[in-house]
Amino acid sequence: MRKGPRVAAGVLFLLLLDLAGCSQPGPDAAVESFLKALLAGDENKVHQAVCPEWEAQAAVELDAFSGVTGKLDGASCTKAGTDGGYTLITCSGKMVLNYQGEQRERSLEGRTYLAKRVNGEWKMCGYR
Repeated sequence: MRKGPRVAAGVLFLLLLDLAGCSQPGPDAAVESFLKALLAGDENKVHQAVCPEWEAQAAVELDAFSGVTGKLDGASCTKAGTDGGYTLITCSGKMVLNYQGEQRERSLEGRTYLAKRVNGEWKMCGYR
């Protein structure tokens, strides 16, 4: 019995499994998704982006941005470590906000976001 095809199939399977894991968004992407949904005022996407225990606070955040339009400018979020069950995420760049015709900028620096996996997906779970 030839082992070559079975070994090749096994290696191919492991390679595909590894690539599948690479295509999943990480904790930094979860934070960016939350920020984009918040600025778009998209309640469904905001709630999809956050941990279940943070949904009430997400509604407060959404309310605070009602009447505001905005976009991210130069936003980049990266892993900054871990704390307990959370992955810590910091971001650079800024929010460019428009409120009643007045434009303001808000830096994304200085806030550390908390992210964790919930049912296999990364979610934003708060900040400090």
